[in-house]
Amino acid sequence: MTARREAGFTLLEMLVALVVFGLLMAGVAQAMRYGMSAWSAETRRAQEPETMAAVDGALRRMFEQAMPDSMTGEPDQVALTAPLPAGSPLPEQLADIAILVTPSHELLFRWRPHPAGIPLTKPPAPEDELLLPGVTAIKLQYLTAQPDGAPVWEDEWKGTGLPLLVRLGITFEGTTTWPDLVAAPAASS
Repeated sequence: MTARREAGFTLLEMLVALVVFGLLMAGVAQAMRYGMSAWSAETRRAQEPETMAAVDGALRRMFEQAMPDSMTGEPDQVALTAPLPAGSPLPEQLADIAILVTPSHELLFRWRPHPAGIPLTKPPAPEDELLLPGVTAIKLQYLTAQPDGAPVWEDEWKGTGLPLLVRLGITFEGTTTWPDLVAAPAASS
């Protein structure tokens, strides 16, 4: 009598096929993970200029709409009274605003509603809005009129009225660069 082989796979063949299939799936999973992280990083990089342009426009409008005698500026922060930008919780409402960099490298927009008239109650606590992450420093300069000559860029503004121009440079972590923002407060002209 001849031995007849049954059709099908042996246990060893099945184990080899499962191991090969497992290795293929591990490779596919790794490729998918790499692809998703690359896609996420590229999406963030593609949105960065839009975010920077929006922040640039909002800061420019705040400087341009600053109220006379409301600005106090230092090289690394500025405080002023101006309407809140579009997109804020209370757009176009007059607010006391501060722009500064936190120790955790974030460009921060701190504001509270500006009181109409003489405040009779304690002002509300300021609210913080993150403008940009990854900011190591800002450098503010103020173009100041001189009585006996050409205007001069200074690192502080504590005068009356408003400076002729405000220049804001932002230093980022890594390689991101952005041109200096230069704005002319409307009340200074």
